[in-house]
Amino acid sequence: MMHIEPLAHHEPAVAQRIHAVLLIAHAQEARLLQVTDFVPMARTPEDIRASGDYFLGALHGDTLLGCVGLGPDDEPGQISIAALVVHPAHQRRGVGRALVTEALRRGAGMVLSVATGAKNAPALALYRGLGFVEYRRGTLGAEAIEIVKLRRASPSAPVPVSHPPA
Repeated sequence: MMHIEPLAHHEPAVAQRIHAVLLIAHAQEARLLQVTDFVPMARTPEDIRASGDYFLGALHGDTLLGCVGLGPDDEPGQISIAALVVHPAHQRRGVGRALVTEALRRGAGMVLSVATGAKNAPALALYRGLGFVEYRRGTLGAEAIEIVKLRRASPSAPVPVSHPPA
């Protein structure tokens, strides 16, 4: 049975496990987005260890099925889902949904935001299905990947007003 728990990402072995899932899931996403220069793939285990993000992992026994990293957003008043990855062998089984649902539960009263590729239909369906709404678009990286930014406010949290990018 799957359970979700905080991950001690500052520990080298845990950071390595997170990195392994990130790498394979981001490689899959890069293929989906049809890009070769995908910034998240440059992240190292040392980057994960040094990160100030808060990580939750979905585990089945000792197997890390996926994880979500939460950190400060570049917009005030929001917490960002900096990374949500599920090992391809465990996708379409509710792992991503369970991770985001737990992040929402733990962040009750906060506005959660996330950015994903506009061509990443599975991610967009997941976020929209959990009540996230699109409020911004832009491009990222050398290959100008089209990015969609979404957010979800808890009923008690006001949605911050954002200004369109210049």
